[in-house]
Amino acid sequence: MRWNPANARNGQRFPVQLRIEVIDRVGILKDILMRLSDGSINVSDARVKTTYGKPARIDLRVELAGADLLQRTMDQIRSMADVLDIARTGQG
Repeated sequence: MRWNPANARNGQRFPVQLRIEVIDRVGILKDILMRLSDGSINVSDARVKTTYGKPARIDLRVELAGADLLQRTMDQIRSMADVLDIARTGQG
C-alpha cells in the first residue's frame, strides 16, 4: 500500500491488519485496545487465538491515516508489557 500524505490531511483512513503475539494474561487485549483508543485509532475487527502453554495471537484491523502513524502505533504496542511481537500482515 502506498500512503498518500494528501489523503491523510483530508482525514482519509486506511485499513491495516496487525498481528500481535502476547503473553496470555487477563487484561492484555484491554490494555492494547486502550492504547489504541488513547491514540484515537479505530479498531474495526479483533480476533484472539489462545493455545494452552503458548503465546496468544491477537489479529486486529485498525484504521490509520498514514505510514508515520502506523510505525508509531506499532512501536507503542511493541513497548508494552507482555507484548512479544507485532507485525503488519496486510491491508484491511
